[in-house]
Amino acid sequence: MRHVAVSSGLQESEIRPSTLMSEFKRLSIEESKTYFLDPGEVEEIDCPACGSHLNSKVFEKYGFSYLLCADCKSIYVSPRPTDEALAHYYSESKASRYRVDHLARNTAQARHRHQIAANANWMGRIVDESTQSTSKSYTDIGTTLPQLFEEMASFDLFDALTTFEPVSPLDSVYSDLKVNVAESRPSEQTAVSSFEKLEHQFSPYDYLVSVKEMLSDEGIFFFTTRTVSGFDLQVLGGNAPYIFVPEHLNLMSIDGIEKLLDRAGLEILELSTPGQLDLQFVHHTVQQDPNIRIPAWISYLLTHRDAEAHEDFQAFLQKHRLSSHLRVAAKKKS
Repeated sequence: MRHVAVSSGLQESEIRPSTLMSEFKRLSIEESKTYFLDPGEVEEIDCPACGSHLNSKVFEKYGFSYLLCADCKSIYVSPRPTDEALAHYYSESKASRYRVDHLARNTAQARHRHQIAANANWMGRIVDESTQSTSKSYTDIGTTLPQLFEEMASFDLFDALTTFEPVSPLDSVYSDLKVNVAESRPSEQTAVSSFEKLEHQFSPYDYLVSVKEMLSDEGIFFFTTRTVSGFDLQVLGGNAPYIFVPEHLNLMSIDGIEKLLDRAGLEILELSTPGQLDLQFVHHTVQQDPNIRIPAWISYLLTHRDAEAHEDFQAFLQKHRLSSHLRVAAKKKS
């Protein structure tokens, strides 16, 4: 199983501007109290990663309980909003619209440079190395930024490019890019991607099974998500500022992700944590709230070592799968 490390000089402020993130968080927390208020709109679940029913409560945020799985050490929300309640929220809430109209739009250039291009190169490389079919097709689920398809088209690798359930249905933009906007779930795809979506799902297992059904026999699923195995979440726990419902229902461990993929009938080709921001997240969080206690050695690293040491430490986290930014390439089990 392959894993990689990357560095592009990414800064937290480029993709998470504090003013925009604060407003997005405020709207999300405020609306979660109205959209998920009715007891019929939430449901208790077992661990969404490994299925274990053994757990303990580790923290509560804004009225929602986060539980720790005793088996795989994933953290997850339970009770959590149902599929129907989540669908209503994402289609109607001000927070969802703010994400598209402000957060995504104002960070598009930085995300293109640091994330979209890297994700496209990653997918193109693996598809080129791992698939044999002469006719190749690609679908992105829940597309936020259409620039992804500019990158994918540049490889001249795929005969068909499709977006399914785009966050913002910009039909004219997709038409100009020669991208199909699917009205129903595509099938027989050589490659399918889903970026930063698994953490929002009521049932990650059901989500992965539905994606598997979109793949051809040699098809590959690419996804990114946050993992609680990562440094910043291990250090900050419930103090991590951007952990809230419904933004993060699932903070699965790497062990949990591996078990989830196996249960869903998928085999891992690559599992990496090429995140660049763990140390920055911790540093900025404790700067904003000095009452947050972190281990003394981490505080010393942050305040008594230079940028080179910080970069080397982040590279160590990447190399040993200890960053919270997780990316996975997986195929159907043979």
